[in-house]
Amino acid sequence: MPHTSRPRSPVDTVQHDYDGGEALTRRTSALEEAPSLAPPAGFPGISAPRRRSIASHASDDIPLEQLASLTRSASAISGHREAVNNAHELHDNVHDLPAIQRPRPAKPGNFNAIREVPSEFTTPLSTRPPSPVGGDTAAGAGAEASLEREQEHGIAQHYPDVGTLRSWRGALILVVTCGAQLMDNVFMTGVNIALPAIQRDLDVESIDLQWLLSAYTLTFGGFLLLSGVLADRFGRKLIFAVGMGMLSVWSLANGLASSFIQLTIFRAIQGIGAAMTIPSAVGIISNYFIAKDRTLALTIFGASGAVGFCLGLIFGGFLTASLGWRYIFYIAVAITAIVGIIGWFVLPKDRLEGSHRPQLDLLGAGLSTTGLILLSFVLSSGGVYGWGKAFIIALLVISVALLVSFAWVESKVSNPVMPLSLWKLRNFPALWIGGFAMYAAYQTVVYYTTLAAQDVNHLSAGQTALRFLPMGATGFTTGIIMAHTLGRVDLRALHLIGMGLCTIAPVPAALMRSGSDISFWPHVFPTSVLAVAGTTVAYNTITVFLLESVPVNAKSLCGGMVNTAFQIGSGVGLALASAVVQAVDGKAGPARQYGTGLWCCVGLAGVGLVSGLGVRKVKG
Repeated sequence: MPHTSRPRSPVDTVQHDYDGGEALTRRTSALEEAPSLAPPAGFPGISAPRRRSIASHASDDIPLEQLASLTRSASAISGHREAVNNAHELHDNVHDLPAIQRPRPAKPGNFNAIREVPSEFTTPLSTRPPSPVGGDTAAGAGAEASLEREQEHGIAQHYPDVGTLRSWRGALILVVTCGAQLMDNVFMTGVNIALPAIQRDLDVESIDLQWLLSAYTLTFGGFLLLSGVLADRFGRKLIFAVGMGMLSVWSLANGLASSFIQLTIFRAIQGIGAAMTIPSAVGIISNYFIAKDRTLALTIFGASGAVGFCLGLIFGGFLTASLGWRYIFYIAVAITAIVGIIGWFVLPKDRLEGSHRPQLDLLGAGLSTTGLILLSFVLSSGGVYGWGKAFIIALLVISVALLVSFAWVESKVSNPVMPLSLWKLRNFPALWIGGFAMYAAYQTVVYYTTLAAQDVNHLSAGQTALRFLPMGATGFTTGIIMAHTLGRVDLRALHLIGMGLCTIAPVPAALMRSGSDISFWPHVFPTSVLAVAGTTVAYNTITVFLLESVPVNAKSLCGGMVNTAFQIGSGVGLALASAVVQAVDGKAGPARQYGTGLWCCVGLAGVGLVSGLGVRKVKG
């Protein structure tokens, strides 16, 4: 651009060097094709609307577009950073820009390896920018001082490995992470279809069967956020491998269990292992892949969960009918071990160097998980033992006290597993309640439809699995349709459609009554298909709405919170439905009992539908 006749400052010299020359012009064009490194609007530490980087009052005429270009190239060209630092030292009037806290720039490399500005969604906790939900960090100091502090405490690091889905390593990383997601859901539903066989072998009361599912989902959900902090502290690769190891070891223990109590305890520990894999897997995908590859990888990762949910029902039924229910766990031992071993060799290492580590909110995680487990026990057992029993009342009071204490602890600790300020973010409360209610209804629908197919329709486990094949196909097809629909159809309308399907899905099976001519097809079949379609639509819209509604540095944390709602909703919803069944139709036959449980699902999903009305469109 043309310059004024005033004396040229060191800043002008840097600017001139970037503007002139054919070679540098070609470099600028290449940079413009790379992902933008400019911080997004509202990025913490940058005042708005004025954005001056190294210009003084004497250089106000420098166009913002050129300054933005310099900012975008800062991470890739370390020489430019040194030049800017020299300009800061020589120029005596640089004081307009507040601190931008970020990790040390990457070494110079190919333009196609340039990464986006890290955020809480993609970087370890200790290198995240100031977060509205993660507590205050030092603000107001210069960028050089921030970098010096990083070097002093040993927390400055280079960006992790970057790859593509077209490389063999990228493909293996996706297979490993999706394999973990798939197996986590297989463990959730594979046991569902084997419940009648487990009941016969271990002599279990019908009301207690739900604990085999609740024990897994409650620890799964209760430890998700703590596992994310562990991954930040010790590295995602290590925590992922430990989680897969726990899944493998405790799968073997489940297969060898000789009593119902043993099986329930082992299932709960297995849920902790599953919780360790999910946050690590999401972080690995978000860091290793970029741009379109990252979006595609995350879409496949989400679809693998839906596929695993349905495959658990199908293969669980075939294995139970042919080899026995214990082989659901025996075969899983080998699969999880193989996935964990491959992951140890191919996943990128991302452990931070230095002594600084995020603090662990062990107290908060313990209070929340214990309180939810006790509350679920009270809900499911009150109808059996009587709500007036002293120990039921005592456990109810203790569970409520633990949950209240959890909320108080989260308001005091510096690194909470559930920051209370999240509930002030746009759309977050409605999305969290919707996710909780949706999975509470879906898990309960799957539980009662699998029991109804075997106890009311008198089908074997293998026959039930065969009839659930359309359910898996529906989930897979709906996921593909959603991948092409999102962004083209009104998101709020899609969300309400999904929650509406979840609400009406239980009705056909709920209308089923006892009789020798009761058929699977007019009752259980439409319920299973509508339920998986509605859940797939609602799951995707909740996720996308969340990413569009919250600040960039709160996406990962909010995503963890919503997944926690999914898992905890599964356990609490099932316990609540069991309590209603025992209170209303405890002496009735199985058809009426299961029908009552399915009507509870209508109410649970209805809560999610009402909460969806509170979701507001995000203004772009």
